[in-house]
Amino acid sequence: MDIVISAATQRSGSTMLQRIFNAREKTLIWGENGGCLTDFCRIYNNANHFAGLKHRSAYFNNGGDANKWIAGMTPPKNEVADAMVKTVRAFHENLYVKNYSKQHDFIGYKEVRYGKKELRLLRQCYPNCTVILLVRNPIDVWSSLSAKGWKELYSSLEEFTKLWNQHVETYFELSKTDSNMYLVKYEDITSLDKETINLIKQIGHLEEQDIQKVLAKRINSSSTSLSKVIKQFIIDQCSPLMTKMGYVDDV
Repeated sequence: MDIVISAATQRSGSTMLQRIFNAREKTLIWGENGGCLTDFCRIYNNANHFAGLKHRSAYFNNGGDANKWIAGMTPPKNEVADAMVKTVRAFHENLYVKNYSKQHDFIGYKEVRYGKKELRLLRQCYPNCTVILLVRNPIDVWSSLSAKGWKELYSSLEEFTKLWNQHVETYFELSKTDSNMYLVKYEDITSLDKETINLIKQIGHLEEQDIQKVLAKRINSSSTSLSKVIKQFIIDQCSPLMTKMGYVDDV
């Protein structure tokens, strides 16, 4: 994997950024996979659960004594980690790269479901992969979700704001500690913020006209007006991180 676009929530501009990168002929950024890394994290945790138990040493230190309790016998944690890294890499390589590397020299995908555990696993598997951490104003995200009729993706507005906060906080942390993870605002792309556009050009081997050509054509965009009550609820729940992200006009 050369690049992964990870958006804090749906309707945050990940498809737009995917289209921008794919404007380059030899770039191939795939769409979402339903958050497969979340399932791999679950597998990883399940295997690690037994890796620290003494059943393994009790068995091997006694000459393979079958009369020892060995129900939870599992290889050590370093071997579990190594197996998981190889498994996740094999999944990505066989799904996204194997049949397409001859035509493309820059391959990745985008996702809207990843938090800290998934991004840390991704980094274990791909130390040099570029990760763009994409964030959009939560008021505008909810407006877009409402217009599309996609609010049911979240059990409630409260659950949506909680997830936005969790992911944005994680994105701040990772962007400060990982030099190849970049925190990018949707609004800075659409407004052609010079620093942001230069970053995207550098990462994606793009010319500015490539970016502008994609931004000139809006696909599947949506928004609707929100009540003052809903807007205020989002502000009340998200104001610290909204301020941190520079969404001060709404706070």
